[in-house]
Amino acid sequence: MKVKYYLFSMAVMGMLTACSGEKKESTADGQNATEKKVEADQPTGDVFIYTGEHRKGNIQPNKAKVLISKKLASINTNEFNGNTTMEEIWIGEQVQHIANGAFEGCTNLKKIHLAGPLPVINDGAFTGCSSLQELKGDVYTIGVDGFKGCTSLKSVILGEHAYWIRVGAFYGCKNLKKLILADTMSKLEDGAFEGCTAMEEFSIPNDFKNRMFGMFPNPEKFRKVYLLTTEFYPMPKNCQPNKECTLYVPDAFVQQFQADEQWSQFGSIQPTSKSPYYTAEGFLK
Repeated sequence: MKVKYYLFSMAVMGMLTACSGEKKESTADGQNATEKKVEADQPTGDVFIYTGEHRKGNIQPNKAKVLISKKLASINTNEFNGNTTMEEIWIGEQVQHIANGAFEGCTNLKKIHLAGPLPVINDGAFTGCSSLQELKGDVYTIGVDGFKGCTSLKSVILGEHAYWIRVGAFYGCKNLKKLILADTMSKLEDGAFEGCTAMEEFSIPNDFKNRMFGMFPNPEKFRKVYLLTTEFYPMPKNCQPNKECTLYVPDAFVQQFQADEQWSQFGSIQPTSKSPYYTAEGFLK
């Protein structure tokens, strides 16, 4: 009996050890996956790490990929003005302010990677960045002419704290097709999107429900519009619906919008919960 018990105990211990090994391997795989994700958010290859010493010596990055040092809390006025070498820049969550003209004339800058919330992009910060294709991040304020003349810009998705977009912020962005704003938007100045003639998809925060339709001159190009409203309201006079466009409205008001003679001119009216930007917490959250 003792022999049988000993053999049984050894077998159980072997199984437990095997299970433990499998668990460790699984955990290790999970850690590797996490590490890979972290690594994917950082630049790889030949990278120029821009520090305070470079700033003091007025030394410009001479590589396509640039990482802002974690010790720099802002990007100063005209700091990279006219730099045509940079193509991608990684800006950490410690950066709170991009000053006037910081990247003006960086004509080869294609991508901006924002690691965290950015309270201020100031006047003319990215003016003339004609290769920039996308702006995506939790940006609170965009100053006068912030992205003026960014003719390759196609998509702007601002996070849940977007607050103020100033006059000329996206002036002349003739290829801008997507503009997604959260309902935190409180200030939107006239002329912010002047010359944005290609707009196809955009959201309308509640405070601007009677203005934003008129900001884009070619309503026949509209394909998706998201109304972030807290109530049903009559269709604004500057709204020109078309059958190619889907209108998304809060779930509670879908039937009212669908039954309205004016709003029903849109090709389809759908609940916001079916939009690609909706989560359980709300739009863009």
